[in-house]
Amino acid sequence: MKKQKSKYIDDGHTIYSMDGLNKERKEKLSVTKKEKHAIIKAAFTVYFPRLLLILLAFSITCLLLYFWLK
Repeated sequence: MKKQKSKYIDDGHTIYSMDGLNKERKEKLSVTKKEKHAIIKAAFTVYFPRLLLILLAFSITCLLLYFWLK
């Protein structure tokens, strides 16, 4: 015998409040051109070594697979 599935009834409660998702920023961040360049330079100095490490690991993996499957 098959079990009878209960029919879903929406009771109106929410799991997570979606109130703050569509808020627009009211205050704009004012950054000078010099500060903007400093921010970009800092981001590159942080993320560039990580990018190189990922590319190096990917190329080593490709080389190992190439020689293993040859």
